[in-house]
Amino acid sequence: MATVGLPSAGKRYFSAKSTMFAVLGVMLLVTIFTRDLALLDPDSPLRQRYAAIPGWMLMHGIFGAIALFAAPFQFSNRLRQRHLKLHRITGRVYVACVAISAPTSVVVAAKLGPPELFMAAVSQSLGWIVTTATAVYCIRMGNIQQHREWMIRSYPFAAVFLVVRAILPIPPIAALGVLGLIEVVWTSIVAAAFLPSFFLAWRGLLADRRKAKVKAVGVS
Repeated sequence: MATVGLPSAGKRYFSAKSTMFAVLGVMLLVTIFTRDLALLDPDSPLRQRYAAIPGWMLMHGIFGAIALFAAPFQFSNRLRQRHLKLHRITGRVYVACVAISAPTSVVVAAKLGPPELFMAAVSQSLGWIVTTATAVYCIRMGNIQQHREWMIRSYPFAAVFLVVRAILPIPPIAALGVLGLIEVVWTSIVAAAFLPSFFLAWRGLLADRRKAKVKAVGVS
């Protein structure tokens, strides 16, 4: 009896992860060249804006950046299987950075404004903390699958930093000024809260469909 080859879930998931991190890499480059290089100039408006609260900005920015770069290692199946200790270390680093960067973002928003974005900072920070804390709780309870899923929900809240700064330089959005900033920030936070659950549900539906096809082939 002939068998039908079906693409594995692992290969599909790897492709999805690769695409996601490639897009984030492009956003990182856009952010660096359109915004962050200005921080090297002491006379730039951005540098002077942050100079009002240097301590808070360093705590939020440095630990947020570490979390942003540490998280991708958590999604590497190869690293987890071959170097479990390193996987756990990077996980602890990520959690510690979230615990520092998320609350300080609220302080930064309160001090720098605009006031219209204060609740956006609170929402993003709360979402980031809750999803990360839930992931930690799941792994402590030995529920690895739920731990992975909540880590997938956690990372987009960190990625809001890149997404917003990569979209804002687009001319039609930049022309809107503060209104454009508010719209992009809130849209990015909503997407961070919604898209991971959609992705996980869609993966589950595809997995069920593949199982049904394998079962149908087996009885034919």
